[in-house]
Amino acid sequence: MRNRTRNRPLLLTAFQIIITCTLIGDDFLIGYRVTTKNSAVQTEKLSVSKSMTPCNGVKKNTLILPRKLNDLLVTTLKNNEEDFFTFVTQQTFHLQSHQVIEEQSHNSTETLTLPTHCYAVEFNDDTATITLLQ
Repeated sequence: MRNRTRNRPLLLTAFQIIITCTLIGDDFLIGYRVTTKNSAVQTEKLSVSKSMTPCNGVKKNTLILPRKLNDLLVTTLKNNEEDFFTFVTQQTFHLQSHQVIEEQSHNSTETLTLPTHCYAVEFNDDTATITLLQ
């Protein structure tokens, strides 16, 4: 007689993977850099990439941003950049300043860098929940 419980471990494992993926969301690596010269923006770069491996860490701060149904994370961040930058500047960032003062001129260059951090992102129909992992 055939045992019907043979497929149970496989089904249980598949169910656990599906539930874990839907509850946890995706991990993204997000970084930002802006360079100004004499207070005018020269370059600005927002780097967003999906993490290839799960990020380990403790969930720290959370931000909830409104989003349209099929928007990518980059689009959501750019549409809500003021809220996002207020959120990320609560973290550690680097500021490098270089000034040249001469008799008739004053030149300054500043670079603000937000080091790449891992964020857990959960997408809902109309919101994106972004949580810093440390």
